[in-house]
Amino acid sequence: METIGLKAKLSKDLITAMKARDQQTVSVLRMILSEVKYAQSAINIHQELEDAAVLKVVASYQKKLLKAVDEFPDPVKKAEIHKEVAVVDRYLPKKSGPEETIAAIDAVFGATTDRTFGVVMKQVLAILGGGADGKLVSELLKKRLESK
Repeated sequence: METIGLKAKLSKDLITAMKARDQQTVSVLRMILSEVKYAQSAINIHQELEDAAVLKVVASYQKKLLKAVDEFPDPVKKAEIHKEVAVVDRYLPKKSGPEETIAAIDAVFGATTDRTFGVVMKQVLAILGGGADGKLVSELLKKRLESK
């Protein structure tokens, strides 16, 4: 069985949303696909982006939406943006929780004697991969470094 690429999944889900007349999902998926196309043209228009690059574009779009939430005082608009974020979240890997993050920090502390924030942070993010929540890792790592 062949696995479907992220860009192909986005396109397929766009067609499904169009058939279901789900305008919000259609709008969000069109924006993501537009961003993917723009990123692809910046590299090479004739070459498909790898899933990792498409995932990076989706994550970037999510960050833009989350930043926009803070800029709108209107609660109706904020709720609308949160719905858009929920659509984007379907295409991102599940974020690691505090337990997984602490386990990764413990693993790095057990494997190395270097306690430099940047070095340890980089190693923890490498362990957690795409599911890493950078803000959570940073907070937990700072607490851990301060306690020692």
